[in-house]
Amino acid sequence: MTNFHVLKIGNAAIGGPMGSMTGLAAGSIFYDNHSVVSDPFAGEFDENRAADLVDRVNKLSIRYGMQMAFDIIAASPEAMERFLEFVSKRTDLPLLINATEAEVRMAGLEAAVKLGILNRAIYASLNEDTEDEELELLSRQRPAAVMILASDIGNPTPEGSCEMIENYFQPMLKEIGVAAPIVDVGTMDPPSIGLNIRQIQAVRERFGYPAGCAFANCFPQWTSVTQLGREWTNLSLATALVACRAAGGDYLHYGIIEKAAVAAHVSATAEVFYGFAAQELDGHKLPEGHALWNMFKL
Repeated sequence: MTNFHVLKIGNAAIGGPMGSMTGLAAGSIFYDNHSVVSDPFAGEFDENRAADLVDRVNKLSIRYGMQMAFDIIAASPEAMERFLEFVSKRTDLPLLINATEAEVRMAGLEAAVKLGILNRAIYASLNEDTEDEELELLSRQRPAAVMILASDIGNPTPEGSCEMIENYFQPMLKEIGVAAPIVDVGTMDPPSIGLNIRQIQAVRERFGYPAGCAFANCFPQWTSVTQLGREWTNLSLATALVACRAAGGDYLHYGIIEKAAVAAHVSATAEVFYGFAAQELDGHKLPEGHALWNMFKL
């Protein structure tokens, strides 16, 4: 039997046997070209609109009994600090510190220390370009979770992901003292979500690590679907979400924060099924506020 790792991230928990808790649905805020941002490098944005978005996700998480998180994206250290401070004051949900540049991620980690939110921060993420300075900082300032991008373009198979974890990431994780990461298996294009499903299963079975992917990243490429309109795109997005969760996906990135209502409803509906089976067949005690209880009170 697989020894599953459960990671505590603030008031949320990720990992464990399928259905024993809900997955973690994450949506991006302050992303590239987000309409609420007026200057992505200075970190200037429409605070009223951003506050409304944060409040909406807070309410959806409670209403549906679904664990949700904010993926905070920034283009500069200054912007990351401003975004983190703003969101962290308005929510108790987990926060992903996400940026393309290492210096921005590091600034986010240091800001999390100053803000006292390390216990609900996720460092997103370690990858093939991770710098020594990042590892040194992570060894001193430990967030609640560290994400790794286990996407081997040369071998995009379940075995390829597992080998990348063993040969590349596990020595790195040992160096910073992280026993179990959150594994993002990476999504290249719409059909590769099928590979992600198998990769998630393999990672969970071999290592017991929480795993998942940002399946929404590929939807802009799926022009034959997007041309049908928003409603149909949302149906395809919902299908990807449920398929990844059915494979055991713990980390479910649904895309931009404006999709939060769709993601919460779809995720919680599926969690009713998975949670009931986990309770009745596997003997798991579901956490208070689980979707199984909340979905029947809507």
